[in-house]
Amino acid sequence: MTPRAVYDAMVMLQWAALPPVPGRQHATVTALTSGQLRLAMSQALLDELRGLFFRPELRQRLPSLTPQNAAAVLKKTLEFADWFESVPARFSLPQHPKDDHLFNLAIESGASYLVTWETRILRLKDTDSPESNRLRGLAPALSILSPKELAAILKSKAE
Repeated sequence: MTPRAVYDAMVMLQWAALPPVPGRQHATVTALTSGQLRLAMSQALLDELRGLFFRPELRQRLPSLTPQNAAAVLKKTLEFADWFESVPARFSLPQHPKDDHLFNLAIESGASYLVTWETRILRLKDTDSPESNRLRGLAPALSILSPKELAAILKSKAE
């Protein structure tokens, strides 16, 4: 079975903001297009992406984040994703509940990876906090890592 990953909104924004250069894409995107990974997707995450990708202030700062590029990334996202209609609320990060939908999607989908740049989420993998322990109990096979760490794992598996 192909492992699943939950990419947070900032990882997806990085994908959408890359200038479209044929043959050039980040390893985390290549993993999707090559079939090494499948995304886990829910309505909450899709809504977050739509809201983020089409913010006028971001489009001003990121010239490659055109409406066409954003729409193309959303289309590709759905093409390489397994859709989870119902995602029960099983986990909450009290300090930052707006990320709960990511954790709950990772739990429900049985994701192998939660990929993020957010230090508050990355910190969960290295601490022995009550939140970390609870998340490990709910998703023992879940690895929380940065896109760079995921790229290194994927590269080592390909060799």
